Amino acid sequence: MQSTPSTCRASAKVVLATLGVALLASGTVVAKQSDRQQPINVTSTSFDGTQQQPNGKTPGHVIWTGKVVLTQGTLTVTGNKATGYLDGDNQLTRVVVDGNATMKQQDEQNLWMRGNADNIDYTPDNGDAKNSSSGVAVLTGHAHVEKEVDPADRKKLNQSNGDKLTYNTTSSTMTGESNGSAPVHMIFQPKQQPAAAPGAAPAKPATPPAAPAPQTKKP
Repeated sequence: MQSTPSTCRASAKVVLATLGVALLASGTVVAKQSDRQQPINVTSTSFDGTQQQPNGKTPGHVIWTGKVVLTQGTLTVTGNKATGYLDGDNQLTRVVVDGNATMKQQDEQNLWMRGNADNIDYTPDNGDAKNSSSGVAVLTGHAHVEKEVDPADRKKLNQSNGDKLTYNTTSSTMTGESNGSAPVHMIFQPKQQPAAAPGAAPAKPATPPAAPAPQTKKP
């Protein structure tokens, strides 16, 4: 499906770095799998839309304007304006969010991923393994993504910054690109080291044997 010109113009980018990394500190924790089973809800100040045309060539679309909030389970996407694209069954297949775009989602350990950018191009996760773009969010323009890594310390975050960050909400993996003026920047928090075991208490000195009782001589 083609993008609107205002959101996905081809740009003369020089890709200085392309990284495919897991945002997690360790393990293979992925985003909430139950999210894909939840309905998609969208609220806004106003909207305007059309269904897919009978010829099947012109997709239906909805334009939401003002305080747009899209939710699906733990996933939340917000922005000033959003354009949603519909298939022949009037199912939402793609959302392009413009202006102060943000997103957040929990993983299976209830740790949050948060991101923001000038715009976000999101393809809802419909569970179709053959669709490589399913569940993918492309953050463009001053993109920033951060991921909690420690349930005991929510302020400890792995962070990524770049002109374009592509985040897979299903696998919690991401790629980043630079526009040439600044490199992709990533911050990884160190793994929490276990506290040192306290030193063993000094052994107590052995109790000296009792002195023998004095013997009394008989007269």
